[in-house]
Amino acid sequence: MKRLSTLTILLLLCASAAYADVRGSWTASTDDEKDGRIHFNITRRKNWNNGNTFLLSRFAGLTSAQINAAAQTPVQFQMRSEAGTINFEGFFRAGDGAGNFTFAPNPQYMDTLRGLGLEPKIREKKHEERSDEDELFSLAIHDVSTDFIRTMRAEGFDVSLDKYTSMRIFGVTPEYIREMRGLGYKDISADKLVETRIHKVTPDYIRKMRAAGWDLSLSKLVASRIHGATPEFAAEMSRLGYSGLDHDDLIAFRIHRVTPEFIEEMRKLGYDKIDADDLVAMRIHRVTPEFIKELEAAGYRNVPVDKLVKMRIHGVDAKFIKKMNDVD
Repeated sequence: MKRLSTLTILLLLCASAAYADVRGSWTASTDDEKDGRIHFNITRRKNWNNGNTFLLSRFAGLTSAQINAAAQTPVQFQMRSEAGTINFEGFFRAGDGAGNFTFAPNPQYMDTLRGLGLEPKIREKKHEERSDEDELFSLAIHDVSTDFIRTMRAEGFDVSLDKYTSMRIFGVTPEYIREMRGLGYKDISADKLVETRIHKVTPDYIRKMRAAGWDLSLSKLVASRIHGATPEFAAEMSRLGYSGLDHDDLIAFRIHRVTPEFIEEMRKLGYDKIDADDLVAMRIHRVTPEFIKELEAAGYRNVPVDKLVKMRIHGVDAKFIKKMNDVD
């Protein structure tokens, strides 16, 4: 039994030695808008950099007093997780810090993950795999624990290690999943959950949209969030006479910059009731107020919208007209 214990210890020491060069540098600054949080930039090698905002409670041995000290203050602290421990040392002064770190991985954790049927992710570059060292370091930073994985599986998400990591990074929790399901999104995927977190399509946002009469799919809600097609924007368009626009029309307006200002400028030039599709076409083909004014100066007034678009498509502008007149 003693020999077996000695052999086990030796094997663990050898495994740890394989990760002895996991080190790098860090910089940090406090987040003024989010009390109790601190932003870290961690650089491990030439092309590896990670920036994240963490709760101060993620770090053992680091206090707010040290971070905000008026004089430069030496610090030593740790980020502990099931995947390993990151040991930091350096200095802080007035909310800003910098220094170096070393990573003490837990090689057994990767074996535990593989026992759960999870394998490290593969990089997109051909023939290049992500090493256990890379994986453990990433899992440690984001605190992807076996407890988190099991809670996700209990909610029905038997996915890849990469997707569990994304869910952890963007704050997809069991509570968040249940709240989204309570809103009617029963079969929501891991990718879609992460997407909603990235674009802040929160349960509160969904309820706000529904209160305004917009009961949309998650994909359309994400598009609305990305492009700013909000109930407020719809109301503004309605005030300008575009009350029958559907969600896709509003998205197209936002993408192609059909703004209230653009509509008002066109009205001043005599184009009072332009069809919604024509407004989008005008923006796509750069039929601007300036273009119309230049045509008017060249003697072309009250040109229909469809012809303005065709003129733009075929390069017929004030300069071209002048050139043709000079030839005559």
